[in-house]
Amino acid sequence: MASAPLLSIPASWLSQKSHGEKLFVAALATYIFSYLPVPAAYHGAESVMILVFLWLIFISGKKTGLRSRVLHDPLFLASAVMLGFLILARLWYAYSLPPGIDPDIRETRYFLKPIMVFLVALGMGIIARPYRWPLLLSGLLGLAVYLLTTIGDGYWANALAGKREDFGIHNAQHTAMFFGMALIGVVCFMFRTARVNSTHWRWAFMSLVVLTFALVAFGFIAAQTRAAWLGIITAITIGLVTVACLKRTKSANAHGQQRRTVILVLAPFLLLCIVLAGLNLPERIMAPFNISVDQYTALPDENADPKTSHGVRLLSWRVAFEWLKERPLMGWGPGSKEDLIDQSDFFSDRFKKHFGHLHNSFVESLVANGLVGSAILLAMVVWLGVATFVAHRKGRMPDDVFIFALSFFGFWVAINLFESYTLYTTGHYINAVAGGFIYSFYLQSHHEDASP
Repeated sequence: MASAPLLSIPASWLSQKSHGEKLFVAALATYIFSYLPVPAAYHGAESVMILVFLWLIFISGKKTGLRSRVLHDPLFLASAVMLGFLILARLWYAYSLPPGIDPDIRETRYFLKPIMVFLVALGMGIIARPYRWPLLLSGLLGLAVYLLTTIGDGYWANALAGKREDFGIHNAQHTAMFFGMALIGVVCFMFRTARVNSTHWRWAFMSLVVLTFALVAFGFIAAQTRAAWLGIITAITIGLVTVACLKRTKSANAHGQQRRTVILVLAPFLLLCIVLAGLNLPERIMAPFNISVDQYTALPDENADPKTSHGVRLLSWRVAFEWLKERPLMGWGPGSKEDLIDQSDFFSDRFKKHFGHLHNSFVESLVANGLVGSAILLAMVVWLGVATFVAHRKGRMPDDVFIFALSFFGFWVAINLFESYTLYTTGHYINAVAGGFIYSFYLQSHHEDASP
């Protein structure tokens, strides 16, 4: 958790920043905080961040050295390559796509959203480096403000009654994503409360963390999303393995501190398992996974109409594989899958009416961008992973952030296997904030050690 001095912005720090940098930081804070409680402010802040970023890099960045640093960054360069690919691909689609297949401009922009990961990282790692933790916490504060002021009591009552609830966040799958992300963050960073010097404040912060953990765990359970459970299980597994590996590599002098860290990480997981067992949730969670995939290994009959969520997904993916084989390199263009579904003989009219995407971010990218565009996006993901290990190895990333980063990657990959989060602003937001926070440790100056 951030210490008290970091919560106040000193005049000396502000005096060292240009007007553009101050505006960028203000927009960044608004962007992170306001997505749920004030969506209009979120969209406005995103536009301001992009415009100010262009000013800082291409107008004033030459004097400060920021331009050179940005233009040589692999993630920024990959985003620029993706922009070039989308422009060239758009021209190719205009001449090569059959009639009735019309890529969507809006959805094309969605595949440029990874640039927001870099912008958030730039703010947290360079421009507003001392206030990285308050900026991250503002996202959790925005979720709290939304839950306390925006939604009504009916959501909570339904959740307490055991009904599936989405708390007004698009749908239950997206709600589970938000609460799952918050749950991973609270668990990974909760031991920071032990660093508070004042005993009274330490206990106050620890109580707040316990309450936050209880609320986000309850919200996650209420969403009743199988893919999110798979994501959390993946995150737990990766997190515990990472803790064990870090424990083995530390010296004997740090043995006591590591033991406390392991206990603080394990304790909430054990508490959550006890709660879930008491609610008889293991059976409720595992039952829907008893599925058969044999009927989807071959192409379906005409007018197929599966009645289950896993059936919808397996059917869509099987047909999408045929689409990919027809246009493997450049794909069909972002937003074209709705037209492909409408024109396909494999789907029933009811299916076409209710489903317009493929419930898998990776399949969506392959169909939209082909192997070439998807390879560029994959390169970004791989580089984020490499940068995480580089930052930690060089001492710029604390252990708990390293654990969070790997756990988040596992969670994010798992849930995107079953839902197309990259097509929605919810996914854009989580990807930008979490990914940007992680990448900011790589971007920070090479002489700076891991922040407390």
